[in-house]
Amino acid sequence: MYNTMNQLPYIPYNIMKYLALNEEMLWKLLKYNTYNALSQPNLTFQEKMSLIWAKDEKQENYSVFFTNLIEDAIPQSKTIMKLYKYFISTANLYLSDVVYEFDFLYGGNMAMVEYNGVPVSRDDLLIQRVLDVLNGAYVGGVGKLQFNTQMSRYSGVKTTIGNDKTFTGSCLYMVVQVGDDGGQDCGS
Repeated sequence: MYNTMNQLPYIPYNIMKYLALNEEMLWKLLKYNTYNALSQPNLTFQEKMSLIWAKDEKQENYSVFFTNLIEDAIPQSKTIMKLYKYFISTANLYLSDVVYEFDFLYGGNMAMVEYNGVPVSRDDLLIQRVLDVLNGAYVGGVGKLQFNTQMSRYSGVKTTIGNDKTFTGSCLYMVVQVGDDGGQDCGS
């Protein structure tokens, strides 16, 4: 059986569903763009999932995207997270390493957030929360999502996105192995 990567389309949704079920702070950082974002009420599962853009509606009403292209969401006025495949390499006939890019974008006025009584970078906290919850999590594929350069040289973090004037952000790269599971539907 050769690798057809039949699980590939489901992995970004599985990642967001896993985060919605197992994390609170990340969602507050995405929903509330204030310094005191973490003192705001927790979001319900439905509220978290409603932040994901999935239809032909105005993107400016959403904060999470499964594409690297956002046409009308404005990152200087809100926090945005993009999740999409960055790179696929084949390990052999049966397995591929799929690198996912998490982009975090936010305006300069919301760059800081209070965490445990001290000001911290919203960016650092977004990265830390994703790694805390997802590093080693099963999200589809044949292994676990990892922050691991032994699986891919692309695994890492870059702080290079933004326009240096009104918004900034960083990219987090995590990798999971994907193989063929014999045709099973892996959607949730």
